[in-house]
Amino acid sequence: MLLTREAAAGTAVGPRLSNRFQRPATHAPPRTVIRGDVTMPAVSVVIPTYNRASFLPAAIRSVQAQSFSDWELIIVDDGSTDESSEIVGQFARADMRLRWLTNGRGRGPAGARNTGIVAAQGEAVAFLDSDDTWEPTILAKLVDAMAGDARSVLTGSDIRMTSTKNPDLTMKGFVLGTMLPWWSSYPPAAAVLPCDAIARDFSVLTQASLAIPSTIAGFLWIHSSSTMIRRSTAMAAGLFDERLQRTEDIDLWLKLSRQGTFVYIDEVLATYDIEGRDLGTGKRYDGQDRARRHTAYSEAVFHLSLVDRIAAAYPLTPAQKSLVRHRRAAHHRRCLQLALEAGELAGLRHVPGMLGSTEERAILLRWLKDRSGPRKS
Repeated sequence: MLLTREAAAGTAVGPRLSNRFQRPATHAPPRTVIRGDVTMPAVSVVIPTYNRASFLPAAIRSVQAQSFSDWELIIVDDGSTDESSEIVGQFARADMRLRWLTNGRGRGPAGARNTGIVAAQGEAVAFLDSDDTWEPTILAKLVDAMAGDARSVLTGSDIRMTSTKNPDLTMKGFVLGTMLPWWSSYPPAAAVLPCDAIARDFSVLTQASLAIPSTIAGFLWIHSSSTMIRRSTAMAAGLFDERLQRTEDIDLWLKLSRQGTFVYIDEVLATYDIEGRDLGTGKRYDGQDRARRHTAYSEAVFHLSLVDRIAAAYPLTPAQKSLVRHRRAAHHRRCLQLALEAGELAGLRHVPGMLGSTEERAILLRWLKDRSGPRKS
């Protein structure tokens, strides 16, 4: 969702973009399948986790509370050292629909989700982060939405983005109240996004054809914890890229946008707690290895790398290329600012990125002028 997911190193399940221009296929609706004497669930739910023992029970209970009951829950541990396995074991002994899998080593959120997808028995796969929760009707509504569009490869809903400062903020509210006014007043974004149409009908923004330009412009509406995809399509697209510790989800959503349609449900069906996420701080990160946590600077680099990957991997219109140039320069400025504030001289590597073209130099000069303000006499 927010462009704060990206880049690091690791073993790769690399992107397979060669299939991205195929014509959207039609798919069967999610349903129970009987193979021999074994009944396969219609939906596989995947929860990746790493040292989130205090959050896991609420996430698991929110799955068990679903009005749609034809599911299996696959919880994938990615190197936890806390009590996660004991907690899941207690749930699994009482509910045979739960499975606990472990990665042999920390493979990051992409690797954990991939392990779940490969092990999934359902054709539809829904995701829930281990520190988020669902509303009781989300699976029923995601399944109905996918069944209603044979070309759909992804269904998702609005989501609550709660924090101490703003406990009732939703994704849709954030877009309409923050992103859309900025896009409308920012010519490079307004040139690639139908801002007036989005203001009249939010679902316009959720069309697969707008996934790439809206991502470049700074926000993709999809969040993992309110999303369901088709397993076969995800496998064909190359799954999540395990080289990415952040934006691995956005990377896959963009690949899927070339494979079929997206369906949006205009209801808040999940809760995403954003407290401390920007800086990788707070209770949900306290038990995690520092090397696996992000900082404000590394998060800014994640933003930049995502835009660079899009420019390299996808055919863009002239207007989209112009937006990429503006956003790239802005991300370099942000990276430089945060690096210098943190005393990281390595941030100086972003200076050339701010000066790569006449357009970018002009953007930098305006930025410096705005920051300098009126001189004191």
